[in-house]
Amino acid sequence: VHLGVINQKKEPMKRIFTVILFFLSVSIGYSQMEISAFNATGGGYSTTFLTDYQCIGINPANLGWTWNENSMNLGFLETAVGIYSEPLTRKQVMGDLFNDNKTLTKDEKVAASADFADKLLWAQAGVTWLGFSYQHEKVGGFALSIRDRMVWSTFLNDTASAFLFQGYNYETYFDSIANVGTDSITGYSTDPQMASLVYQGTKLQSVWYREYSFGYGRKIMEKEDFTWYGGIALRYIAAYGGYQYLQNGSEVEAFSAFSPVFDVNYNEITPSRIDGKGLKKVGDGFGFDVGFSFLIKQKIKVGLAVNDIGWITYNGNVYQGNNVDLYKIESAGLNNYNIFSEGQLLNADNKNDGESMWTGLEKKKVSLAMNLRAGASYEINDKVEVGIDSYIPLNKDIPGRYEKAMISAGVHYDPAKWVQLSLGVVSGGKTGTHLPLGVTFYPVRKDNVTWTLGFATRDVISWFKKTNAMPSFAFGFLRFSFGELKGS
Repeated sequence: VHLGVINQKKEPMKRIFTVILFFLSVSIGYSQMEISAFNATGGGYSTTFLTDYQCIGINPANLGWTWNENSMNLGFLETAVGIYSEPLTRKQVMGDLFNDNKTLTKDEKVAASADFADKLLWAQAGVTWLGFSYQHEKVGGFALSIRDRMVWSTFLNDTASAFLFQGYNYETYFDSIANVGTDSITGYSTDPQMASLVYQGTKLQSVWYREYSFGYGRKIMEKEDFTWYGGIALRYIAAYGGYQYLQNGSEVEAFSAFSPVFDVNYNEITPSRIDGKGLKKVGDGFGFDVGFSFLIKQKIKVGLAVNDIGWITYNGNVYQGNNVDLYKIESAGLNNYNIFSEGQLLNADNKNDGESMWTGLEKKKVSLAMNLRAGASYEINDKVEVGIDSYIPLNKDIPGRYEKAMISAGVHYDPAKWVQLSLGVVSGGKTGTHLPLGVTFYPVRKDNVTWTLGFATRDVISWFKKTNAMPSFAFGFLRFSFGELKGS
């Protein structure tokens, strides 16, 4: 949502949300406590649970041990996506959010602008296209993964929400109308205000990038009842889109960088312009994770990791947003709730002879959403393990960052060799308290090969509650373990 600072074509942003819609259509579900590990989504804890390639981005120290007696793990298309909506009910999220055929009446637009005001709409997706690991009891574990991450967060104040759904029909601000009866009706304000005042409290953030990661973990110290593991993961990042609009006091902090596939047009020249069409990267980045784990009396695991230390340097189609007067708008507002694919969105603009709302940049360096994870688990017996987890963001106002810390707890239960059940509770992150639930199956589970598949939901209650729901699930069906573990 390019909030009031974009001078654009009739439908310039439709491709942005079409690509985002692709992610959301891959599956609907995402756990806040891990990226795309379907077998951990339902359990409520992951810092000490995930190992092999799945622990990259969580705790690379866990590469020092294996979850079974196989030396290699291979996975494809492990996917998880989810939507948390305060402005829309669960039924509206499932039936209307992506429904372009729904047409809002004038009264419904007024109601929608009230519903979206000061409410959070949050979406996130993760797809592990490929993951592979090799682990050796003495040498340690090596892992690589190719994974996409996407985060979308929208929080509009009452004026921004009214602009979004009512456009020039919002007469409280746009008190003058021109070109009535034509295809280019424009609403004007005879008393335009600065964006920092109009959008007070508004926050919009999004990011989409692909990461190519390599991790290594091993034992550091081994005693009779105590083992210490350490690990590190390095990643190269190819960014395809980044956006931020924050209104802080009297200042506006905003930048934009989108791949040509999104077809965004600011009608302003930028020195970082990318010619052509299609999916092209708009930035490069580097990051790393470092973690430690401890095994006590073969029953208790304790994990601590700092992840996403690094940055992305956007160097393609980069713009900086400016704090200018909001003078006119050429939109009648959204015709439906589908802000992901609707092309017009907000296009309030300044006067033609005024300062441009967007200024082209050569590059923009943005930190990754660095975070601290800490957790512990206890193996009650060979069928039941319980654990606790925490996620703490370490930097502020970064696209992809959770607004608040999260804590969670859960249990994994193996009633039979071919199935594992998981249940947990997760609270925080500015999305409330949720109860994840998951089922993992092992169609093949032998000494030399294991096939794992399963699914989970981020919050089982959301499938039944009416408001503040997070409809979600995660799945994976192509995860295999094979090879004999060496050095044990």
